[in-house]
Amino acid sequence: MSSITFFGGAGSVTGSKHLIEAAGKRILFDCGTFQGLPDVRERNRSFSFAPDSIDAVVLSHAHLDHCGMLPLLVKRGYTGRIFATAATREVTQRMLEDMAGIEGQDAEYRLRHHIGSPDDRVPLITPEDILPLMEQFTEIPYARDDPSWHEIVPGVRIKLYDAGHILGSSIIVLEYEEDGKQHTIAYTGDMGPIGVPLLHDPEIPKEPIEMLLMESTYGNRTHLPLAEAKIKLAEAIKKVCDRQGIMVVPAFSLGRTQMLVYIIHLLVDSGAIPRFPIYVDSPLATDITEVYRAHADMYDNETRIDFSRQGDRPLAFRNLEYIQSAEQSKALNGKKGPFMVISASGMMTAGRVVHHLKNTISNPNNAVFITGYQARGTTGRRILSGAKNIELHGEWFPVRSEVFLFNEFSAHADQGQLVAFAKALPSLKQVALVHGEEQEARALQGALIAALPHIQVTYPHEGDTIAIVDH
Repeated sequence: MSSITFFGGAGSVTGSKHLIEAAGKRILFDCGTFQGLPDVRERNRSFSFAPDSIDAVVLSHAHLDHCGMLPLLVKRGYTGRIFATAATREVTQRMLEDMAGIEGQDAEYRLRHHIGSPDDRVPLITPEDILPLMEQFTEIPYARDDPSWHEIVPGVRIKLYDAGHILGSSIIVLEYEEDGKQHTIAYTGDMGPIGVPLLHDPEIPKEPIEMLLMESTYGNRTHLPLAEAKIKLAEAIKKVCDRQGIMVVPAFSLGRTQMLVYIIHLLVDSGAIPRFPIYVDSPLATDITEVYRAHADMYDNETRIDFSRQGDRPLAFRNLEYIQSAEQSKALNGKKGPFMVISASGMMTAGRVVHHLKNTISNPNNAVFITGYQARGTTGRRILSGAKNIELHGEWFPVRSEVFLFNEFSAHADQGQLVAFAKALPSLKQVALVHGEEQEARALQGALIAALPHIQVTYPHEGDTIAIVDH
């Protein structure tokens, strides 16, 4: 009987690795790094399965918690293909190159200061690991552009639907034959919300899906409508500008930054907020934004309407500056408000945003805008939970800045949207909830059972194996 084993991204929101065993083949959905908790670095050094036993990898999208362990998978013996959209392949390369650079810097720092174990002084990946990996990619178009099946190994084939999460993100549909019967399973990857600009809404697969791996990041939430969220953001910005404050916006370089830039561009052009200085301080975000621009043909119709004038660019405007050099970044520390700096990392665990927090977090005129999920153990979760003091680079700082939460700008669907997606699959019999912490996933489990009492809904944890039931 076919089965799925969860080696990450189950019972938690990072480290996604889901191993499908079907038709005598072993297919891995995603291969991401664990993030957040203190022990994650050690967990990212090994696998709980033999990499050379995998027949194919299908990558849903290019966030590191879904793709960050691919270089190690190849180094440890995986020689097969990695299937993804063209945009995901391109963005994955940028993400891994950035990760390798950070790994090298961190390892060198630990070595120089005799911090951590000998393993901690060796980078997880190096720049030399990336090109061999990229040669193993095979690009698969979205089903809307090519509705045919794509065989990934004998007897197993896939289609990719737009997940609406980030550029190139996919809902994976996998079909195989076993004991004379056709079986179809799907994996949402990280699924975007409905009705946000720039990218298409998540697509509904047309195949008779029986088994669904569904993300549950915001399984207990209902997002504000985007129009209300824009008003909420504009009011917060005007409030901080009026007191000459600095706004620090921790944001993932891939997806969240581009969404925020788009929305702030609209607010500035409409006069809803003043035309004050805004900086994107992340070399990776700047690089990724160029990839978005190169794939402008993938933008949705709303984007074409919002920015219909000749020469309009959704991700560029007059008072926005993309910062590359460390010197430019440091210069912001001496600048008086009002201004906004959008910087990585999104959970405030590393990167330039930590330096900006050190310089702003203790001033009540300033603000931190939290725009996405904050995992357990991260600086962002501690700030969101009301910590009075936080540790940044080994120093403690009182938290006096105002903290604003904007979950509605998350690139994840909310409970109602996830339930609606499941209801749109008439053949569905079985759901496994992944990529969600317990409170969120259990709430979604209850909502799915209430809406679809005939289906089986489970919440597996890391290391669990569940059978794909032959209905």
